[in-house]
Amino acid sequence: MKFFGWDLCHRCNYRCPYCGVWNDHPELDVILTPEQWAKIWNRIYDMYGKCHIYVSGGEPSVYPNFYELIEVIASKHFPEICTNLSWDVTKLISKFTPENFRIAPTFHPSFADFNDFFKKAVAAKDYLPDRQIYYVCFPNQIKDMPMRSKMLKEEGIKLIPLPLRGDGFMLNSDEEKRIIEELSPYKGSEKLDYQLQNMSPKGKFCRAGADYAVIRVDASVDRCSQYKDGSVGKITDLGFTLMKEYVKCDKEYCPIESQWIIKDDK
Repeated sequence: MKFFGWDLCHRCNYRCPYCGVWNDHPELDVILTPEQWAKIWNRIYDMYGKCHIYVSGGEPSVYPNFYELIEVIASKHFPEICTNLSWDVTKLISKFTPENFRIAPTFHPSFADFNDFFKKAVAAKDYLPDRQIYYVCFPNQIKDMPMRSKMLKEEGIKLIPLPLRGDGFMLNSDEEKRIIEELSPYKGSEKLDYQLQNMSPKGKFCRAGADYAVIRVDASVDRCSQYKDGSVGKITDLGFTLMKEYVKCDKEYCPIESQWIIKDDK
């Protein structure tokens, strides 16, 4: 199955101090109707079959006709929504089973009340991928992570700490890294080593661009979140295709998508 990360829009109803996406040229957002997007995603289906579409932002739920758009995607593909859970999740989980729809929540303490977020996460836990939620490790938010992780764990939900990053580097201190490592369910894995920048993807072949790609708000397509050159094409072009071959990574840091890196022994 091919996998797309889709930055649906720069718009967001939060203004978190560690994220400037909401203020990053929202006029670049390509706003199409669900019917227009249906034509594009039907064309992708004709080429690649059913794809996993990871819908992100900004906050995707503020995109015009959001609910209808997700239903359009779900008619041919597998949607997963990266979201702050500020919307009514029952509107979608009432329409789908966990086998054909997922919600990937991220908690943002600067703008969200944890108890409200917690209730929504528990109500939707069967729809959470691997029953997990994400939590950005901004320095003044880390102190509450152990307690919140414990509450979630009691409901069978895992907290995934997301290291703070910027300009291609991991920004957390050594002490913050220690807390992240202790709480992360990826402890002892290459996934966490890449997240904490203990390992580099540079010079390694990666499936990104061929089996996975990131669609930006202006419809340009990049190999992964670390690239911003539109080298894979434009999803709205009739001639769009993914790359035909795997290529080497030339980035120093892989905070999110290390699962696409090809191990040396493969």
